[in-house]
Amino acid sequence: MTVPQRPKARTFSDLLEKHRGIGQGFDLLRIGLALTIVLSHVSLMSGHRGFLSHLLGQLFHIGSGTVIGPSPLSDIPVGSEEGVTGLGRPYTLSHVPMFFALSGFLVTASALRTRNIPRFLGLRALRIFPALTVEVTLSALILGAHFTTLPLSEYFSSKVFYGYFLNIIGDVHFYLPGVFENTSHSQLVNGNLWTLPSEFYCYLAASILMFSSILYNRKIYTAIFVAVSLTLAISNTVFGLNSGPDMLDQYTISYYFFCGVLAFIWKDKIFYDYRVFLACVVFCYITMMSTRMTYIYPLPLTYVTLFIGLTEFPQFKILKSGDYSYGIYLYGFPIIQACMAAFPALKENQFEACIVSLPLTMAFACFSWHAVEKHALKLKRFLSPSSSRISTELHPEGAAQ
Repeated sequence: MTVPQRPKARTFSDLLEKHRGIGQGFDLLRIGLALTIVLSHVSLMSGHRGFLSHLLGQLFHIGSGTVIGPSPLSDIPVGSEEGVTGLGRPYTLSHVPMFFALSGFLVTASALRTRNIPRFLGLRALRIFPALTVEVTLSALILGAHFTTLPLSEYFSSKVFYGYFLNIIGDVHFYLPGVFENTSHSQLVNGNLWTLPSEFYCYLAASILMFSSILYNRKIYTAIFVAVSLTLAISNTVFGLNSGPDMLDQYTISYYFFCGVLAFIWKDKIFYDYRVFLACVVFCYITMMSTRMTYIYPLPLTYVTLFIGLTEFPQFKILKSGDYSYGIYLYGFPIIQACMAAFPALKENQFEACIVSLPLTMAFACFSWHAVEKHALKLKRFLSPSSSRISTELHPEGAAQ
């Protein structure tokens, strides 16, 4: 009698090789995270405290907290209770970190494939700057000119107007002269741009790791990662570093990028197991309630992120037609602001605000991909001739990227 053999456990590497280096769920994960961020911003700017936080608060009659902290969204006066609290805290804190963890994973694949710093940075530039340039320009020339309370001659001659274009090179400016001054909870034009510096720092650090060859030696990288992680964890847990109840700061979200790097270089040793996934989900939810566990849950959250990305979901046609996540992330915030400025009643109703702003956001995301991004990415053949497929590597911010 033949004893049936148990199927061999699959690793992250096995699943990537099966699909030629592409995670079957990466596209769905990217667009899902981007849309989740849009929903959260709609809820926040309509006077509530985050989409899921507000929903859970309504269901269980529990205060769900608000967001006040180093994030630019802290300008939005949505409540008197400081920090991100309540049942929705893990959900609220996870969006941008998951983007950065996935970015670290995918960008490491690019770095190890090219093994050339100018080429690596060139590929990153093609992914980021063309779409960012168009979004910043449209915001300054069209959105700002329409919603400013200043005479157009004064608006276009303002130093604040010209300074806004520095967003294109990562020097973040959130305001345009006279825009959203009296019509919105916040004067921010595009709060999502706050992740740009973190993203650029991550790419710079990745270049240094390439130059020093640390990225190519996973034992050395791991030793450095463990040393830094222990220092951060002790500093947070014992001494209170970054222990405020607010949104994670730029340096903390950057840490997730390097968690993604670690996961990629050890992908052949990390098993794809739904039991581990469920355990990580529970662990993350519990530990993310605490402000003294900031550097304890990133690796489990990274596992959750990559497990979803490597899961074989149904392949929807819209996901095959383009990578719309970056466009959603870029255009979501200014479109929400514009909708609420044009229709003030939306500020008091998050569901109607979603109905109005989501289709517009998707329309601009489609415009961004089909008119700008995919054409810019065709230029990558001049940087990396060995790769002919249009890159769909993540921008977290794109970030957030």
